[in-house]
Amino acid sequence: MADDMKEVTKRFTLPSKKKLRNLVQYRDMNDDEFDEVWEKRMKEDVDSSEEFEIRIKEKLEEFEGDYDLSDMKVNDIANLRSLIQLTITLEDYEQKLFATRTEDSGASNIQFVEKLTKIMSDLRGDISKIQNDLKITRKVRTSDRDVSVIAFIDGLKQKARQHYEARMNYVYCPECNMLLGTVWSLYPTKSKYSYICQRTLANGDLCNNNFTVTMEELLKNKGTNSQEITPEAML
Repeated sequence: MADDMKEVTKRFTLPSKKKLRNLVQYRDMNDDEFDEVWEKRMKEDVDSSEEFEIRIKEKLEEFEGDYDLSDMKVNDIANLRSLIQLTITLEDYEQKLFATRTEDSGASNIQFVEKLTKIMSDLRGDISKIQNDLKITRKVRTSDRDVSVIAFIDGLKQKARQHYEARMNYVYCPECNMLLGTVWSLYPTKSKYSYICQRTLANGDLCNNNFTVTMEELLKNKGTNSQEITPEAML
C-alpha cells in the first residue's frame, strides 16, 4: 500500500519550494514575488492541517455520541484517533475518486483510478482491524446486545421460577416420599386433591398409595404435606 499511496498522494500535495520554483508559471517571477506565492501556499497548507484537526474533533464527537468512551485507556484513545484519521482520509479519497472518474479516460487516468481504488480498499481493511481491536463494530455491538437480551430473558425466567416455587404447594406421597405434584388454588378452603402414587419401588412393585390432601392443610403446613422431606429453601 505504501508505494501506491506515495504515487497517488503526489497529485494532491504541495511540492517542495525548489520544485515549485522550477514550474513554468513561476520561472519569470523575481524572488520577492515567488516568496509571496510560497508563503501563501504554505499558509494554505497550514490552514489545511488546522481544518483536518477540526474534522478529527468533529468525528470524535460523533463517536462519543454513539459509543461509551469513558473507560478508554491511553492506547485505545490513540487507536481511536488513528481510526478517525483513516476514516476522514477514506472520505477524501472517495471524493477524489469520484472527481477523477469525471475527467478524461486516458490510460494514465485509468491507472491512477486503479491505484486509488486499491488504496481505499487497504484503508477499509485498516479501519476494520482497528474497529475490531476497539470492539466498536456494528457486528460486535449487535452481539453484545444479543447477549444482554439473552441474559435479561434468563433473568426473567429465573424470577418466574422463583415466583412459581414461592406460590406453589408441594405434595409428597406419605409412603415413599415421591413428589407427586405442585398445586395452587384460587379457593384454598374449598380445594382438595386425591393421588394414587405410581412410583415403581426397588422390588419392582408399584407404591400404589392412595391418599387425599386439602389445600388448607398444605397452607397450614408451610406449603407442603411433609415438611421433613421438603427442601428448607421452599418452606
